[in-house]
Amino acid sequence: MVKQAEQSISYGSGGAPAAAGQSSQIRSPISNDAYNVVAALHEKLEGLEAYRKYAGDTESDLWKKLAESDIECVGALVGELERMVSEGRFRTH
Repeated sequence: MVKQAEQSISYGSGGAPAAAGQSSQIRSPISNDAYNVVAALHEKLEGLEAYRKYAGDTESDLWKKLAESDIECVGALVGELERMVSEGRFRTH
């Protein structure tokens, strides 16, 4: 799975990363697990858009078959996001 780079980032004046102890931290409002699911969902949806474009350029069923597989994955990822929200695991505490 995709890992969120860091849960918090320190910024100094001018928006540049600050040296340790020099400014406040900005924390992610969603959990690392939620970030991973959202990132994977984003990638699958971009893939589906590409398959749609490729399918318009050919008579092959390849892109349709690949899209069907990704649609199942999207459904699983959306279901996981819904579970995370309902169980209170989406946001950080």
